Amino acid sequence: MEISLLVTKVLAIYLMVSGLMLLVRGKTLPIMLKDFFEHPAIVYLTGVILLFLSSIFLLQNNIWDGTWRTVVTIFGWMVFMKGLAYIFIPEKLHQLVTKKMMDMLNIYGILTVILGIFLFYIG
Repeated sequence: MEISLLVTKVLAIYLMVSGLMLLVRGKTLPIMLKDFFEHPAIVYLTGVILLFLSSIFLLQNNIWDGTWRTVVTIFGWMVFMKGLAYIFIPEKLHQLVTKKMMDMLNIYGILTVILGIFLFYIG
């Protein structure tokens, strides 16, 4: 199976599950984020894992041809940048997430599920 197709399917499932979690259990997210960011070693390891996985994907599949593969490449770069943020600016990332996102969890959940369904359809 082509790596773009595999990553698209995995990303679609991840987005659908994450979106449903935001819709169903969104009120627990602030507690989970608080616990997560209180452990710097786990935040750092999460960043390293995200960098590692996104680097593998981007080295194999950095495609900018204007098709659905470009959407997957953009997600790969977003994961890469999130990994860098976890390593270098975790405090800023935590502040951004807690201030901006908590008021609109249902909207983010719906958009995430829709995006996951779209990726699943094209994959």
